Amino acid sequence: MATTVSPAASAAATIERPKPGDAPVISQTRPVVPSWSGTRRVRATSSRSASGAQAVRLGQEAAALREGLVDVAFARLPDDLTGLRSEPVHTEPRVVGLPSGHALPERDEVSVLDVGDEPVMWTERASRGWVDWWAVNPRPDGSSPRWGPTNDNAEKMLEQVAEASATCFAPMSMARYYARPDPTWVPLTDVEPLRTVLARVDGTDSSLVRVHTCRA
Repeated sequence: MATTVSPAASAAATIERPKPGDAPVISQTRPVVPSWSGTRRVRATSSRSASGAQAVRLGQEAAALREGLVDVAFARLPDDLTGLRSEPVHTEPRVVGLPSGHALPERDEVSVLDVGDEPVMWTERASRGWVDWWAVNPRPDGSSPRWGPTNDNAEKMLEQVAEASATCFAPMSMARYYARPDPTWVPLTDVEPLRTVLARVDGTDSSLVRVHTCRA
């Protein structure tokens, strides 16, 4: 059955450029990648001191790496990872966010074609390829989404869904992370899952950042 969620703080955050000699900075977007069993646990270590964490806008993780704002990033595909090294860490299904009172939340799951007439939110801050992937453009039947309002962060996105301004597509972890009466989230059955990788700049000095993966 559908899961209801609530807004939280925006995924956007001010990022200070690391200074020489600083501990590694790990980038991640909210909601944080949830823990899971039977897959891989990821950690970043430094020989000098503990690592710090910064939040960046969804879809901007690779850019933050290339600009030197962070040393390691949890990036969500299809982010452009050209020139970066990456290790897959997590895969999760996508869901559609619908306002309270909508008929579809009564169902356990829906097709993306079931919401073809609903306006879908998008962002001007991401690449066209990123926007199209999240909006499932084109749809399985070759049709295009009905484009709705733009938004820049999770808080605004959830408010727009709650106000019935538009629908949105999001990872399942968002439905588990946020909690409020609306919007309501329903799993999508016919779209690609979201894949998360741990990325860093190719050739990063291993004395600064050493990325290890191990079985949980």
